[in-house]
Amino acid sequence: MKKRLSKKISELFDKESKTLFKNSSWVFIANTYGVGLAFLRSIVIARGLGAEILGIYTVIIAFVVTVQEILKLNVPLGIIKYGAHFISEDRHDKLVSLLKSGIAASMLSAFASVIIISILTHFTYEHFFDIPGLQKFIILYSIINGIAFLDNIGRATLKIYYKFRLNSIVQMSMDTFEFITITTCIYLFHNNLDYFFYAVVFSKLINSTICNLAVFYELRRELKNHLGTGINKIKDQYKEISNFIIGNSFGNTLKTFLNQGDVLLLNLWGSHAAVGLYSVSKKLAYAILTVTDPLVTSIYPQLAHLVSQKKYVELKLMLSKITKLALIPVTFFTLIVFAFKGHIITFIYGEEFRSAAQTFFIHFIGAVQGSLFFWCLPLIQGLGLTYLRLQSYIIAIIIDVLLAWQLTPQYGANGVAIGLLAANLITTFYFVYYSQRKINTEIKLSVSTI
Repeated sequence: MKKRLSKKISELFDKESKTLFKNSSWVFIANTYGVGLAFLRSIVIARGLGAEILGIYTVIIAFVVTVQEILKLNVPLGIIKYGAHFISEDRHDKLVSLLKSGIAASMLSAFASVIIISILTHFTYEHFFDIPGLQKFIILYSIINGIAFLDNIGRATLKIYYKFRLNSIVQMSMDTFEFITITTCIYLFHNNLDYFFYAVVFSKLINSTICNLAVFYELRRELKNHLGTGINKIKDQYKEISNFIIGNSFGNTLKTFLNQGDVLLLNLWGSHAAVGLYSVSKKLAYAILTVTDPLVTSIYPQLAHLVSQKKYVELKLMLSKITKLALIPVTFFTLIVFAFKGHIITFIYGEEFRSAAQTFFIHFIGAVQGSLFFWCLPLIQGLGLTYLRLQSYIIAIIIDVLLAWQLTPQYGANGVAIGLLAANLITTFYFVYYSQRKINTEIKLSVSTI
């Protein structure tokens, strides 16, 4: 009986799905732990700062992240795509050259972003904030967040080697440190934005430093014999790699406008308190992505390998099975949240945030479809359909802004949330439809050549 049950469970997963879940295990543990702490931290911050101060903090973060994303080169995607190819050729020297080029480019873009944010802050501060003296925090956060550009490069390198254990353990330790630092600050300095910001910046800097040292330690054996390789080792592929990275960077910029622009729009048409309520509802709703974020982290390098090996049938089977398996729990949780949305918000954040219940459910719908089709963006990137990503984001942003502009005066934060939901549904449809069409075309071509 046990053997029969084990066999049936095993049949639910194809070979590639099993590889995906195996690679995701440590990332899942670390992400679950990190998101759990982040969720608890958000409760402490919301209750400790209140909706008004929380709204100010949220707008500052959204402003910095949005501006930096415009200049940030999405180097990690290029490292995974081309790094997987270099490893398959046993050209670790080229991988080191790629890493050095990526680090140099990322640090230059970080420096440029800090300069631009400083200039924008000087000339536009009064349009965003009615509280004096926050300029130093905006610039300080942009510096620390710029240094953290290196974090994603390190994580990308671990992904192509399928090394997650040590970095996951270190990340959990750093998440614990960050949680203790920030919650202690909130406890000692209630409703004090200055001290809170110092705690955020300090913990982010320590987190970034320790995690990058852990990445270097984890990969020391694979890369130590090639550390002297110069960046010109891949000069014949600069154009190809640059086109891929720049194209995806622009796509990431548009994605950030979708994910952070809603906060800036609401700040223009609403109040800091409205932003605080909106931020809480969005953070709580998207906590569901704790389950699928580790899969997103692990699936891109796997898709890159499958595409490079032209295993499109196996790829399609894997995506079909994991989507069908996710459909039942996703439907169940959606019904639960719909029935108890008001109770959930007030139980977690307090009566002050009750009015965010409907906004929370709208965001939850967006989070649900994102978790169900978590593989869409990694697949588009793996297939190299960069132009399609840009096209879908541009259309989505236009619809998002138009809907928010029309609905926010009457419906407040709900109007902004509806605009974001519509934008996310559009991009998901684009990604699913065109990626499947590309895969089916490749399968037909492979059959016809046999």
